[in-house]
Amino acid sequence: MVKKEYYPIFIDLSNFRVLVIGGGKVGTKRALAFKKYGANVCVISLDFSQDLLNSDIRLIKEDANKIDASIIEKYDIILTCTNNFELNEKLCNIAKNLRKLCNNPTNPENSNFIVPIFYSDNDMEIAITTKGKSSIVAKEILSKTISIANSPEMRNLLSAMYDVKTLLKKKVADPSVRYSFYHKIYNDEKFKYYATNGLIEKALHRAEEIINDQ
Repeated sequence: MVKKEYYPIFIDLSNFRVLVIGGGKVGTKRALAFKKYGANVCVISLDFSQDLLNSDIRLIKEDANKIDASIIEKYDIILTCTNNFELNEKLCNIAKNLRKLCNNPTNPENSNFIVPIFYSDNDMEIAITTKGKSSIVAKEILSKTISIANSPEMRNLLSAMYDVKTLLKKKVADPSVRYSFYHKIYNDEKFKYYATNGLIEKALHRAEEIINDQ
């Protein structure tokens, strides 16, 4: 089997039509998550979890075995979350043949996109996948990554570098020159000391010194 290569991407789900097939634990988790991020979600199943029944997600009571291309073609993203492995694969194959994005949680190899575990706040998004090998390990990797990202030093550095980017856009017109300055400032020991310790004004002053010295 040819090894798949996945391109990581963060996407605005607003107005995307998402079909979740299966109203159990996995289908519920996927449906609620996609709904939270702005997608227009519909779930087709004979049974629905209480969480789905309590939500404002569109629910269609129907046997998943009756779903065909005429239904799938109406959606942009399909998630096959039934407890029938063969049916999940069949429906995902139909979706892919229609050039739709499809995730089959019961068989990652059958999917053409992965739903990673992730962390999100106002400043950053972090996503991890082990490509179906182990969600437990993926969660541990994410936890350790978050602990680094949320350290005061890293948050201070992020804030300072954002201010540097704003400063460079005002002072340097050429994008290639800005790029060079951006790395030079980041690697400067004085700048990084000030930035990581939350001395943002001193960090920016040092950045201006580096720019003006050229």
